[in-house]
Amino acid sequence: MHNILLSQVVNDEHNLRTLVNNTDDPIWLIDTQYTILECNSSFSNWVAHFIGTPLAKGDNVLYNGINQLYLDKFAMCYQLAFSGKSFTAVEDFNIAGHIHYARIIFNPVIQDGVVVAVSCYARDITEHRKHLNQIEQQNKALRQIAFLESHKIRGPIATILGLGQFLNTQNPADPANLEIIEGIIHTSTDLDIIIHEVVHLINSVEKEFGIQ
Repeated sequence: MHNILLSQVVNDEHNLRTLVNNTDDPIWLIDTQYTILECNSSFSNWVAHFIGTPLAKGDNVLYNGINQLYLDKFAMCYQLAFSGKSFTAVEDFNIAGHIHYARIIFNPVIQDGVVVAVSCYARDITEHRKHLNQIEQQNKALRQIAFLESHKIRGPIATILGLGQFLNTQNPADPANLEIIEGIIHTSTDLDIIIHEVVHLINSVEKEFGIQ
């Protein structure tokens, strides 16, 4: 019976480790001395982007490597978690010259009211951040279009409408009509330039963001 139970425990541990290592999301657990108690292979590869070398079980998670900024930022996060707070942070890191973003969850492990470890979980949110940035850029362009439409276009239109009211329709030969018409033509030319500017901006937004 003892051998059966021991075999079951070993098998369960193997299955759990297989499950953890089959995810692309970094998972790790550290003690109060910042020693890595457990981690999956994704964490080992992921942390190398920060410090230039992979880490494994038994290593100090705050190994300095090549990145003092990593040491300072993560040390602060771990200290906050060891104070008993669960929280989420977002960090950026460089892979082959491209910036990636990860959302990292820090959870204190509490036994008998005392924090004895911190469990951590990270997920790549690069595509999500890119999508949000794209939306912000698109909104910025749309706000610019709205500004042109609501301010620059309204001015010339108001001028044209105002000049039109002074036309002497009862006497088309009135010399003042010529001056008014010249003013309308000049303002219409300005309006045409603004409209072309708006159309160009709209076409640029549609091309950049794939809007049909």
